[in-house]
Amino acid sequence: MSNLKYRFALIGALALLSLWFLRPAKVIKRITHVDGRITFDSVWAWPPKKGLDLQGGMHLTLEVDESRGVVANKEEALDRALKVVRNRIDQFGVAEPNVQKVGTDRIIVELPGIDDQRRAEDIVKKSAFLQFQITDNSGSLEKVMSRIDAVVREKGLAAGAPVTNDKAKPAAGITDLFSSDTSAKAPGDSAKADSGVLAGPRTGGFSKLLQPGQTPGQYYVANSDVPQLQAMLSVPEVAGALPPGKEILWDSDTKSISGKGYRAMYVVDSRAIITGEHLIDAKPNQDPVEGVLVTFQLNNEGGRQFKRETTKYVKRHMAIVLDDYVMGNPPVINEPIGNRGQITMGGRDLQAAQDLALVLRAGALPVPLKVAEVRNIGASLGQDSIRRGTIAMIVAVFLVLLIMVVYYRFSGVLAVGGLVFYLLFTLGALAGFDAALTLPGLAGFILSIGIAIDANVLIFERIRDELDRGKTVRTAIDEGFRHAMSAIVDSNVSVVLTAMVLYRFGTGPVQGFAVTLIAGTAASMITSIFVVKTFYLAWLNRSRGAQTLSI
Repeated sequence: MSNLKYRFALIGALALLSLWFLRPAKVIKRITHVDGRITFDSVWAWPPKKGLDLQGGMHLTLEVDESRGVVANKEEALDRALKVVRNRIDQFGVAEPNVQKVGTDRIIVELPGIDDQRRAEDIVKKSAFLQFQITDNSGSLEKVMSRIDAVVREKGLAAGAPVTNDKAKPAAGITDLFSSDTSAKAPGDSAKADSGVLAGPRTGGFSKLLQPGQTPGQYYVANSDVPQLQAMLSVPEVAGALPPGKEILWDSDTKSISGKGYRAMYVVDSRAIITGEHLIDAKPNQDPVEGVLVTFQLNNEGGRQFKRETTKYVKRHMAIVLDDYVMGNPPVINEPIGNRGQITMGGRDLQAAQDLALVLRAGALPVPLKVAEVRNIGASLGQDSIRRGTIAMIVAVFLVLLIMVVYYRFSGVLAVGGLVFYLLFTLGALAGFDAALTLPGLAGFILSIGIAIDANVLIFERIRDELDRGKTVRTAIDEGFRHAMSAIVDSNVSVVLTAMVLYRFGTGPVQGFAVTLIAGTAASMITSIFVVKTFYLAWLNRSRGAQTLSI
C-alpha cells in the first residue's frame, strides 16, 4: 500500500510540474496597425510557442554574394557570418527564431511573427562595414581627367546609352559624425550655387558629367547622368586610369540644387584610417538640436589608433563610409578624435537609428550576403494549419481510444487513462524546454500517440499469454510488464536515436518534428510502464486480488 502511495505521489508531482510549465505567461507581441504603424504589447499566451508555419512569419535563405569577387574559404566565412546574423536576429527581438547553416553555402533564417520583409532583409544582409577615409585635396582626379576622357572616347562610351547599374542605396542616411565644416557648404546651401557654380560643363565624355563641389575631392553629378558615369567607371580601362592610391565613392543620398537632383561623388584615399572592427557599442538616441542619431564607442585600441591618425589630418575632410557609401558631407577634423562619436541620421526616424545601431553592435559581415529565397507565411495559413492539425489529432486519438476500449475492454480503459497523462506530460515537456510547436511537430506528436499505445499493446498481449498459461492475475500482470520491458525499451531507444539524428542534421521543420517525437517517446515510456501499472496495482488493491481480468 505504501508503494502505491509513492507511485501516485510521483504521478501527481509530474502532473503538477507539467501544469506549471503549461501556465499562461506574458509575452511581447508585435502588432501591425492598419496605417502601417508597428507597436509592441504584452499579452497572455499559452505555451508551447508556435513555430513559423503555425503563426506566420518569414523564411529567408542567404548565400554568399560573390559578385564583387571570389571568396577564398567560403565555408569558414559562412561560419563567421552565421554568428553575426544570429547576433542581429537575437537583438531584433524575434520570438523563437531559427538561424542555422545548411550545407556549406547557405544560411537559413526563420522569423516567426515577422511580416516586414524589407526591414528583415536589410537587417540580415547589410554588411555594416564602417570605415573612415580622408578625402583627396590634391586635385588628383583633375590631373588624370584628360587621360580618362581619351579612354572614354576610344571606347565610345560617351555616345552609348546610359546603363543603369546603380547600387541599392542603404537604408539609413548618416551625416556629420563629428564637427561639421561650417565654412564649406554644399552648393545648394549657398548663393553661389544658385548663381551658377554647377554651370559650364567641361569638354569630353567623362569630365563633362562632373561639376566640382565645395568640399575637396567632391564632385556633383546630375541624377540622370549617374548611371552613365557608373557604367564608365565599371570599364577596366577607365578604372585603371584613375589616380593611384585613390578610389571613388558615392554619396548615400541625393541633393536638390536649384530644383534639380544631384548625387555627390567623392575621391578619397584608398586606405581607411580606421574601420568599424574596433566598435564595441552603438545606441540610438534623440537630440533636440541634431535630431535622431546613433552614438558609438570604440575600444581602447581603436581610440588610440583614431586619435593617432586624426592627429595627422587635422583641418582635412574625413568621409564616413558605411558599406561603400559616403554618409553626408565629410566633416572637417578640427582636432584629434578619441574613442567616442555620434552619427546623425539626417532626417531618418528612430527605427532607422535602432536598426543601424543593431547591425553596428552585431558587427560587420565577413562576406557580403544575398537573399537567394524569401517566403512569407501568412497568419491565415498558420491558423488553417492549426485547425487541420487539431482535427487530425482529435481523429487519431478518438480512433486509438475506440480500438483500445473495444479490443482490450477494461485494460483498454486503463490505457486510455495513461494516455491522458501522456498528453499532459508531452505538452509540459515541450513548454518546459521552451520548444516551438511546428506543423511537422504536430505530426510527430500524433505519431508518438501511436507509439505510446503500442507499448501498452505489447504489455497486454504478454499479460494474455501469461493468463493462458494458468497464472494468477497478479502474477500475469507482473510477468507481462517484465517480459515486455526489453522490447519497449529497444523500440523507444531506436526512435529517440533516429529523432536525435534528425534534430542534429535537419532544418527548422524537421527539428520541430524531432523534438516532439523525443518528448512524446519519453512520455510514453513513463505512462505505459509506470502509470498504467500503477492503475493495475490500484485496481488489484481495491478488488482484493481479482481472479479474472478483462483484457
